[in-house]
Amino acid sequence: MANTFYSYSAYILPSSNATLTALKEHLNTFYQESDNGDQPEIVLSNNQITITFNEEYRFYINLSEEKHINEEALEIAQDLEEDWNEKPFDKEKLKTAQKRFEVWGDKDFDMDYFNDSLFIIDQIEKFSDIIIFQNM
Repeated sequence: MANTFYSYSAYILPSSNATLTALKEHLNTFYQESDNGDQPEIVLSNNQITITFNEEYRFYINLSEEKHINEEALEIAQDLEEDWNEKPFDKEKLKTAQKRFEVWGDKDFDMDYFNDSLFIIDQIEKFSDIIIFQNM
């Protein structure tokens, strides 16, 4: 995910109700109900959601369940005090995470899709027991 825009890691705790299928449904509902008129194409395939705007700009949401996810969660619990929204998080709960949503977008130097990045994070936050960090 190096050199990407709007990069987030959303750690999914074992007690969470988060799934890619449910996230796709949340995103479909959100964009169907939005007033901005820009209805993206949202596709779920091979553990990844791809959201395409105007057939040119894409966001990606990958579900990762590799062993290193927990190792990184343990490191974050040691190193950070706040989540992406500058709020304290439960370090002990983060240490139990075994999977995460990895979110990123194509290059967007003019920040045309900044609001959409926040809309996507808002949909992820609807799930229980999620801890989100912005990747730097």
